[in-house]
Amino acid sequence: MESLRDIRQNIKAIESTKQIMQTMKMISNARIRRAQEAMIAARPFAQKMLEMVDDLRPDILAIPQEENAPENMASRFFANLSGQKDKIGLVVITGDKGLTGSFNAVVLRSTLQFIKQNEGKEIFIFTIGKKGRDFLNRLRMKNLHIVYESVGIFPKVSYVHAELLGEALLKYFLEENLSDITLIYNDFKSLASQNLVQEQILPFALNKETKSFKEHDFECEPGLFEIFELLVPRLIKANMYRVLLESQAANLAATMNAMDSASKNAGELVTALGVKLNKVRQANITNEILDIVNGAEALNS
Repeated sequence: MESLRDIRQNIKAIESTKQIMQTMKMISNARIRRAQEAMIAARPFAQKMLEMVDDLRPDILAIPQEENAPENMASRFFANLSGQKDKIGLVVITGDKGLTGSFNAVVLRSTLQFIKQNEGKEIFIFTIGKKGRDFLNRLRMKNLHIVYESVGIFPKVSYVHAELLGEALLKYFLEENLSDITLIYNDFKSLASQNLVQEQILPFALNKETKSFKEHDFECEPGLFEIFELLVPRLIKANMYRVLLESQAANLAATMNAMDSASKNAGELVTALGVKLNKVRQANITNEILDIVNGAEALNS
């Protein structure tokens, strides 16, 4: 049986851990509002950029390709007819720290499944977050090439981080002639839950039949290709900025919920140890009384 001293030390250690968890919950709760505001503000711009590029798509694809002319960018960013099928890209966004429940685990599980499904292909990986980077480094697979990594940016994501990531995506997509680039991350659904997203970001997965926005008739100066070449990098960077903000908000929400659950569990454990402490103390008192009674009877006999 544990001594009273051991039980008291356990209670003290758990209460100290509980205070740390409550502090982390309060910090996440204070940051989540700013993260939500930034995330919501970034959504309309990214959506409008997508609408503009999709509006230009039919006109660009309709322009005939001149002989000996540079490759039509539409064939890379829309149809992607020339990409090598054995070379693909993967963007993995996780957190930098643990204590977030299943936030990182679901992304890494989906990443591992994606790698297994594309075992015979070269995969160029763009990783955001320390947890994802460390996990992928431990795999040590010959077909995996970590070409870009960024850690320590959460919870202070800025547009600069999205610019660097967008430039790296464009560079490797064009220079390595990747057939497609897939993104895996946690999308912010609500304070209570996050939604795992796995989607193709390049080439653009646009669908004219299902889009809800109105098509416009643009007059482009100096020309369609020039406008398109300016819009594409901005669209990718704006979308990456939105995704980073979504993941940041989801990470903070997951941390807040995990710390809340951990604090409640710690409180229940302290209560259980308190009951155990009282039982041990009562047992000790009872044994001491029995010892006194037995001693008195021995003296009287």
